[in-house]
Amino acid sequence: MVRQMMTDIGCKTRLWSKGGHPLVVGDLDVGAPVTLVEYEMYDVQPVGDLTAWKAPPFAAEIHDIPSVGRSIIARGSTNSKGALANHLFTWKTIRDVDEMPVNLKILAEGEEEISSANFIEYIRTHRRELRAQGAIANDYSEDLRGVPTVYLGVKGCLYLTIWSRGNRTAGGPMEGEIHSSEAVWIASPVWRLLQALDTLVDDDQRPVIDGIWDDVRPPGKAEVAMVRRLAKKFDPKTWLREGKVAKFKYDLPKVDLLLRYLYEPTVNICGIHSGYVDHGGTKTVLPHEAYAKVDIRLVKDMTVAGTLRKLRAHLAKRGFGDLRIDVHGPYGPARTDPTSWIARTAIETVEAHGKEPEVWPSSGGTMPAFAFDEYLHLPWVATGLGHGAHAHAPNEYASIDGMRRFIAAEATLVYTAAKRGKTVAK
Repeated sequence: MVRQMMTDIGCKTRLWSKGGHPLVVGDLDVGAPVTLVEYEMYDVQPVGDLTAWKAPPFAAEIHDIPSVGRSIIARGSTNSKGALANHLFTWKTIRDVDEMPVNLKILAEGEEEISSANFIEYIRTHRRELRAQGAIANDYSEDLRGVPTVYLGVKGCLYLTIWSRGNRTAGGPMEGEIHSSEAVWIASPVWRLLQALDTLVDDDQRPVIDGIWDDVRPPGKAEVAMVRRLAKKFDPKTWLREGKVAKFKYDLPKVDLLLRYLYEPTVNICGIHSGYVDHGGTKTVLPHEAYAKVDIRLVKDMTVAGTLRKLRAHLAKRGFGDLRIDVHGPYGPARTDPTSWIARTAIETVEAHGKEPEVWPSSGGTMPAFAFDEYLHLPWVATGLGHGAHAHAPNEYASIDGMRRFIAAEATLVYTAAKRGKTVAK
């Protein structure tokens, strides 16, 4: 379907894969001086608890959302099938009434939520075909106030499964669960995992992995100045309200909150599984294994290999060297110079639609933008009008009026890029 939509706007298309879900590649060459690489994704997160949804997660029903208006409730509506479809509709509309002002190299992946293996490998091995002046990874970025964001960076992510199993060194059941009465003299792999995880953070849940802060580059004067400007517009109450969160874990001024969010690493437990976990009833067992899903967010100058090495050494030093660590397709961090032509293009586009954006030096989230930096050496940006929320959660939605704003602004962006990018293309 995605490939057909690209074909309909005149792209030369193909599927590319080294296994897994294929990358859909669309090349729209109109002979323009400026070329943009356009990042898209067509995969989504699992729906989770179906009973928590107000509408079937793949029915794309329209509902009125308080303080938002008519919106599409569906998994992927805001992250990020909505923007993918809106982009392709926009390019088709432009081609129906005018000449496309830029060339596009569209890369739509189906593995963003599982570490982007095909996307990263394609970029690494097709640098010549992807020559361009800049890259965009645009989506709905307006908050509930209607204030859009221009993101100039992302954190990296090291996603892990950490296993604790009964073994001859640490003890515990080795082949299956046993009766819980044995816990008086048989070690528990579950407690062992929890004890190991507890060593990774302090009482405020900040990372304390040995040496992890050695590679963290503090923000420079220009970055602190950017954060101070951002803090004047940033509304913590809106942030909490959108996430349905009671409070931040730090009682700090806005500037200090933002500096931690943007420039500090995190160690987060996404989930823990072991033994008997059914709701209701009882079953008294001592499990033979337990595992935790953990993500470590990386900031500039931290590396995937260095962080993993420090984690393994940290655990071994404390007697947890027997824990097995599985690594799931990690990303490094990425940044774009705020003075780059593509950053100025994004800001000018938002302003042309009567909006004053918040310019963030980075997002706390992750996408494989490091590939633009490391392999293509391209400046890139992530922005977009429109509003959506509850990505990765039940009742994900995207505003219909927001989609209209997004489409209009993306058309403006490519015309603005055609003008600003000419000096770079020469």
